[in-house]
Amino acid sequence: MQNISDTIIACSSPLGRGAISLVRISGPDLTFLSQKLKIKNLVNKKAIVKEIQLKHDFKEKCVLTFFKSPNSFTGEDVLEVSCHGNPLIVEFIIDFFVDLGCRRAGPGEFSLRGFINGKLSYLEAEAIDDLINSENELQLNASARSLAGEFEKKVDSLIDELLKLRVYLESNIDFSDEEIIKDFKRFKKNLNDFSIKINDFIRDSDASRYLIEGAKVVITGPPNVGKSTLMNILCNKNASIVSEISGTTRDIVQRSVKIDNVSFLLHDTAGITKISKDPIEKEGVFLAQELLSNCDLIIEVVDVFSRDYSCDYDKPVIRLENKSDLSDDLNKKKINTSFLKNTGIEELKAKMIEKLNLPNSLGQITFSARSRHTKLLKMAEEELSEALKLDSEDSLELIADNLRYASNLLGEIKSPYTSDELLGEIFSSFCIGK
Repeated sequence: MQNISDTIIACSSPLGRGAISLVRISGPDLTFLSQKLKIKNLVNKKAIVKEIQLKHDFKEKCVLTFFKSPNSFTGEDVLEVSCHGNPLIVEFIIDFFVDLGCRRAGPGEFSLRGFINGKLSYLEAEAIDDLINSENELQLNASARSLAGEFEKKVDSLIDELLKLRVYLESNIDFSDEEIIKDFKRFKKNLNDFSIKINDFIRDSDASRYLIEGAKVVITGPPNVGKSTLMNILCNKNASIVSEISGTTRDIVQRSVKIDNVSFLLHDTAGITKISKDPIEKEGVFLAQELLSNCDLIIEVVDVFSRDYSCDYDKPVIRLENKSDLSDDLNKKKINTSFLKNTGIEELKAKMIEKLNLPNSLGQITFSARSRHTKLLKMAEEELSEALKLDSEDSLELIADNLRYASNLLGEIKSPYTSDELLGEIFSSFCIGK
């Protein structure tokens, strides 16, 4: 992580030409700039016009607005410099202030300082990033609601409810010599109700994650059944090489497509086979199998000649039977398709949306969620599931351990347990100037 005692500078408006560009400066103490700019003093929330000699033969009239710590986005002293929106002028201004002792900011470094100084929560910082990167109105609305605290309120509610369960349980453990837990069955029912509530929230969070990040889809099956052809049909372009030669796809081919405002990250993989002696094809099969354990949806493709092929998956799966135009014996348990004649594709697209368990209207999604959030929620739910398996009053301490781990996982959604290096890495996904 960068040194947070430095004074940093970056352009916070979009790159390119425009009427105005905004350069942001943040540091623990910006009074040194008053002297170097020959300004008597910088007054909080007051804008002044200042002509700055950027080069020996070039001056720029700028509007300087100062925000005194802690009343700023970063919680530090912040100076915003508004200038004409020419990239050359912006670079001149940044170079000018770098010569005065500032350092160019890294991606997300202003938001990171705001987080460290308690000006915004980690969830607010993520929501800001989602808001900036929204590509449609549905994403924009969901991100804005998260920024307003909708997602954080739901997480807080879960944390508080779990805390009450823990307090009740652990107080009984502490005084177990006097009286064992009064109603173990009622406690287990309350715990089960809470687990149902977490599962409902996971479903809603997954739906939001699909809207914000997209769903990871793996196209799998035996060799030479049309997986790459399906990839090209869904992408509406030649993304994968198609050949009659078995084992054409070796590496993972990835493309993004949109269906009904939801992004699907498609992965065309090597055909799953155990008989290949080709080391490169074997590596492709290994990569395919690894990806199957880390996706949201699986499309298994077979054809009328390999219809007996089937694998067990722990993910939602859509099973297709290609080349159905070559057989009168149709499989009613699978979507019958002919990639050559482009049949069955619309049914497949509808099934892809259905399998994600999305609400009837994406407008019902009331917050933005990320993979990080859903992963922690699912890990917390696993702890609750383990606790629910324990039916004996003698297991109170084991149940308490499960609930404590679940509570820590929910807490990590709001406040990630990270080193400084990892924290810097997380914020580095944000844009420069934010």
